[in-house]
Amino acid sequence: MTWIFPLAAAAVSGLFAAQLGQQFFAKRKPHQLAWTLAMLMFSIASFAAAMGMLGGWTPYWFRVYFLLGAIINVPVLALGTLYLLASRRLTHVVSIGVGIFAIFATGAVFTAVLKTDALDVSGRIPRAREVLPDAVLLLARYASFAGFFVVVSGALWSAWKLSRRPDDDLRRLAAANVLIAAGTTVVAAASGFASVKGSVGSTIFSIGLLVGVSTMFVGFLKTRTKSITK
Repeated sequence: MTWIFPLAAAAVSGLFAAQLGQQFFAKRKPHQLAWTLAMLMFSIASFAAAMGMLGGWTPYWFRVYFLLGAIINVPVLALGTLYLLASRRLTHVVSIGVGIFAIFATGAVFTAVLKTDALDVSGRIPRAREVLPDAVLLLARYASFAGFFVVVSGALWSAWKLSRRPDDDLRRLAAANVLIAAGTTVVAAASGFASVKGSVGSTIFSIGLLVGVSTMFVGFLKTRTKSITK
């Protein structure tokens, strides 16, 4: 029954992506587009994890889960943070770099020779290091670390700045940024348990996905104040 948690995470992040997408079509802000894409990737990756745990892992489900969940989505999420905090020109350049990286990573993941014997697990997530070559694992490690640093440091820095202002709506936005940083941290911490052998690691990872994305979603909902959405 562990598959229920990533399936629920897919539903929450899908709803999150839908609301972000609605904001983007209304306001055309680039950070909203980046976050929409990141949450959509998170939803698809979580759904792939649920399908793999429920019906058995295939090379396709594992590639989708790893590419969108472990490599691309955090850098794209970080792009949203950069669009809020850095200059537009700099972030446009970074976005081109992220796009090139995403294309390269997609090719690397879908052409990698998988150790398919390691996919033969029941009701849990295969250990990536037993399935994928080291080069692909390094892509995930560096991309996730860099993206995580940008998202969390950016959220905490903006929260600190906003918390020093007297406006109640801005203080609420500061609290929202802390929740977004906390949710990202929970997901990152939970991802570490995916490499733990046995069903316990997969269970902690699956629950952590749901808790993390739900925390980020609550943080996003807190930003939807009248003064922010004008």
